[in-house]
Amino acid sequence: MPRLTFTAGEVLEASEMNTISDQTVMVFAGTAERAAAIPSPTEGMVTYLQSDNATEVFTGAAYEPLGGGAGGFENSLLLMGG
Repeated sequence: MPRLTFTAGEVLEASEMNTISDQTVMVFAGTAERAAAIPSPTEGMVTYLQSDNATEVFTGAAYEPLGGGAGGFENSLLLMGG
């Protein structure tokens, strides 16, 4: 998928979401809401679960904590260089 670079004030059109979905971290209240919104996830999708304070990546078979350790948001920022 292509990468998009945004400038301040630029509007993201709904039609562009399919193109950049692998560039986003989708936020969900919990696993039930995630499953309802993403019935067929693709490998590499990243989600944040508010109920667990966990950032997870879809491996192609299951969602796993980002980085393979405790999935808290603070750990994810550390792994991403934040």
